[in-house]
Amino acid sequence: MKSEIKMIELPEILDIPEKLIPVITKINEYNYFLIEGGRGGGKSQSIARIILWLSEKKKVRVCCGRETQATISDSVYKIFNDLISDYNLNFTVKSNKIIHNTSGSSIIFKGFREQGRVNIKGLEGVDILWIDEAQAITKSTLDVIIPTIRKKNSLVMFTMNRLVRKDPVYSEFVSRDDCLHIKINYYENKHCPQKLIDEANRCKARNILDYEYIWEGNPQDKTNDYLFSAIKLDKAKNLKFKEENYRKIRCMSVDLAGNGGDLCVASLIEAKSISGWALEKQEHWSEPDTDVTKGRIINLYSLWKPELLILDADGLGYSIYVSIKNVINNAIKFNGAGSSNRPNALNRRADGYLTLKEFIDNEWLKISSDFTISQLEYIKKSYKPNGQIFIQSKKDMKSEQGESPDFADSLMMGIYAINYYSYLIDEREETIMLESNFDPYT
Repeated sequence: MKSEIKMIELPEILDIPEKLIPVITKINEYNYFLIEGGRGGGKSQSIARIILWLSEKKKVRVCCGRETQATISDSVYKIFNDLISDYNLNFTVKSNKIIHNTSGSSIIFKGFREQGRVNIKGLEGVDILWIDEAQAITKSTLDVIIPTIRKKNSLVMFTMNRLVRKDPVYSEFVSRDDCLHIKINYYENKHCPQKLIDEANRCKARNILDYEYIWEGNPQDKTNDYLFSAIKLDKAKNLKFKEENYRKIRCMSVDLAGNGGDLCVASLIEAKSISGWALEKQEHWSEPDTDVTKGRIINLYSLWKPELLILDADGLGYSIYVSIKNVINNAIKFNGAGSSNRPNALNRRADGYLTLKEFIDNEWLKISSDFTISQLEYIKKSYKPNGQIFIQSKKDMKSEQGESPDFADSLMMGIYAINYYSYLIDEREETIMLESNFDPYT
């Protein structure tokens, strides 16, 4: 597949932006090509031209895929069809396939996810896999299709305008030494029509955030699907609270593993000012033994000495909560499916995440852990018909991202406890004073 490419002058079909020429000249040096950027950069057009040129040189099997594809019009089929017509290339264009009449190369089009499952049929023996709109590819799909492309000298090409920073394709390939990464935007594309340039300038003047995503190809700060603002999460890393007298309170929260591969995560959140808090520590473990988990919780409780302790009591966590309650009688249980204090939240888990969002948006919470912030970035929300907010399930998040948001959930539970149960500390202290006959006036 990776034949030597030595040329003094590129053929007309390879009249692509100069920034993308390395995709051709270095095609023997990489297995993966990640081409990203905003609208008008010529990403899809250029990759289509390169594939057509390669298909003329040698017999190759090409698959052009997307996460979902209901019809051929959802694919890059039209780009190929137009280029073949414009340059009078020796291809036969069929309703669902394109074939070169001399080399025998074939180009097919595929949606990877069908009826909720990843379908790899037709990918075996592929020489080139081109995934357009790669920002829509989920982690679970990526984990299935990439190992399937294992033919010697095969190539995988991605074109995308990254939607979020923790994008599965970007995160996996951007730093790999076998991947050529190029970002290109409209002002680096010599073929970008003036109409698009004018549109970009209008967008820039109207809404700079839209411009940054649509035309500069930068991840969106916030989308309708994602709960947290990336800008606010960045601020949360380096928050500083003013010097003042405040009450020192600590809260310990424990999210328990609910499925295979999940982690148990304990978080310690401490007050840093009258209204400011910081995620100080997080400990995790994966042992499935409930006795080990109970022992870890009790040990951390004795080390951290929190005023509040909240435990995940859903599913298998309930029996652990009951056992812990027998030892630490002021432990609080958290039922994610339980009722919400907010009318706009479907359940307690949604309530907890909306509370956490308030703390982050108002800059009341410092989160130094990059890993926890990365999990918060992919927390998704949706709306039920009655308008209530629903947070995507841990199972679905794990399917998309390849990991369960255990660290994020543990932090969320702690903030929930701080917001709704801090009054218990006052009640406890008042009870202690009464039982000890403490007289504050003597």
